[in-house]
Amino acid sequence: MKARLKKIFIPIFLSVICGAICGRLLFSIYEEKGINILSSNSVYMLIDSSYDDYNSMKASNLSNYVYYEDSGKYNSVVGITRNKDNIKKIEKIYNKTLEIKEYLLSNKDVLSKINEYDEIIRETDDNEEIKKNIIKGLELYKGRDDIKMVKIS
Repeated sequence: MKARLKKIFIPIFLSVICGAICGRLLFSIYEEKGINILSSNSVYMLIDSSYDDYNSMKASNLSNYVYYEDSGKYNSVVGITRNKDNIKKIEKIYNKTLEIKEYLLSNKDVLSKINEYDEIIRETDDNEEIKKNIIKGLELYKGRDDIKMVKIS
């Protein structure tokens, strides 16, 4: 009876161990690739305000912004960046703390343009130059419905 149990139990035990090792190996490979893809395509949207309706948003005194609708609210975006260090510079320009939401963007052309503007913002301390490049980043989205993003946070 013991010998028969050993014949059944040992192969099952070895199979479970092999399956766990193979599963962990495959998971670590795909986890690393997934993190690299997500981090290489993420952008930060700096949101000034959220409004209940479109007319309230239009009546606000904001200039140079883009907006999007999310859960029945209209969010006015005053800056887009891929560099976390630039967030502080942009908040300093607007002289307020902005709400930050992270999105996944798949459009390679827009990502490269945002990288260009981010590099200029990173290298300068001139407020006018920073403002100019923030506006250029926002203009990438104005009037374009073909750029799709997925919310990460």
